[in-house]
Amino acid sequence: MIVDHNKSARGSPLRVHMIDCGLTVELGERDHMNLVKILGSLIKRDGHAAGKLMVDTAKKCQATELDVEMFCKGIEKICVDDEDNNFLESVGDYLTDICYLACKHKVKLEAAFINAALACEIMEGLASSLYPDMQVQSV
Repeated sequence: MIVDHNKSARGSPLRVHMIDCGLTVELGERDHMNLVKILGSLIKRDGHAAGKLMVDTAKKCQATELDVEMFCKGIEKICVDDEDNNFLESVGDYLTDICYLACKHKVKLEAAFINAALACEIMEGLASSLYPDMQVQSV
């Protein structure tokens, strides 16, 4: 739900927009904590820790030790390449890269993580369409 100021309104100065992006995620306490830890590591640009957390929180992992290390290095590279940007503004952009790395290195990602990341990508697109000048980090 998005509430904004309707400057041309004759009645109520506020407008309510209901948005349904078709995704639902119910995070239990453990899933919520895992997601917070992963996103925290990504925001701190600690890609290796984020990658390791993604592997450790997955229910089944068919990856070899080498695959896990290569996956973590790939996540680390995403963070290094993003150093000059605000990671929060580009979460959606990195989802494709993370999924590619997971497939390539046989790392199973938690569905809750993927759903949350997709929801962020959808909301990021909507927010930038509605408010092109908005800076997420200042909200």
